[in-house]
Amino acid sequence: MATCDWLFTHFKPLRCLRPFPAPRLHSRRLSLRPPRTPHRRLHSPAGNRSFSDLFPDSVLAKESFRYDETKHLLGLMDTTARRSHMSRAQAFDDTLHMIVCTLGRPIMEDEYMQTVQRHAEGRKGKRGCDSIAEFFGHLVHAMTDSNHDLLGDLFEGSITHGQNGQFLTPDSICELLARTNLPEEPTGIEGRRTVNDPCCGSGRMLLAAAEIQPNWHFIGQDVDLACVRMTAINLALRNRYGHVIWGNSLGVEQRLVYETGRVQVWGNAIRKLEPEQAPESLSELTTLDVGPEAKSQLRLFE
Repeated sequence: MATCDWLFTHFKPLRCLRPFPAPRLHSRRLSLRPPRTPHRRLHSPAGNRSFSDLFPDSVLAKESFRYDETKHLLGLMDTTARRSHMSRAQAFDDTLHMIVCTLGRPIMEDEYMQTVQRHAEGRKGKRGCDSIAEFFGHLVHAMTDSNHDLLGDLFEGSITHGQNGQFLTPDSICELLARTNLPEEPTGIEGRRTVNDPCCGSGRMLLAAAEIQPNWHFIGQDVDLACVRMTAINLALRNRYGHVIWGNSLGVEQRLVYETGRVQVWGNAIRKLEPEQAPESLSELTTLDVGPEAKSQLRLFE
């Protein structure tokens, strides 16, 4: 009997530590490897398993954020979704809409009341609208301290996960492009120029430009309404003058326009405009001068 086999047999405390059968002695070498088990091939009635079958949610990467403050916002967002019995994405959309309406009150009061009805169920302090109000307060406080794009970080890291190619440009790249293309010395209102981002996302490019030239006119456009509202909120909370357009930049489309950054008649930071109410210069700045062949190709993207 081999020495280690004798130890496991006669010395009881070692029996529980024996993970493999006794080593197999060969003429040339001592093998300590466990015996091989036959390879189990993955199969299913359909032939091939889907990606989610092979890698369940428990092992897939979930939320990932650039900033620590975003984690608290995610917790409040999930609280809203749970209290209002809806998905996280729907809760995020409603939160953005309510914040825009709050910054645009009293002009958008009717829209606010229609949206808040979906979050009014429950006792006071335990309703979805209560966690949305807490979300807004924490957002303003965190942006005051850090000036980071927390809405874009939350959107990319926990809502879309890059769906439809929605990966937002990192802040460092936005800062690099702004410093490369804009004059370093602030020009003031007298030297105001326009910065136009045709696929603005959460407005990071515009925010980077506003850090260098805060008095310029900032225009952003996106086909995603959530991105349009994030950009409007980011510009309004920083008191930057601009217009944010919901529509396809390639198709020269304008469904909705938000004006930000100027104190309006009612003291609101965001004003909702119909396309015909937008400044005439806005349509000129967002219109592409293309020929008939290019216009026919643009229809493919609509």
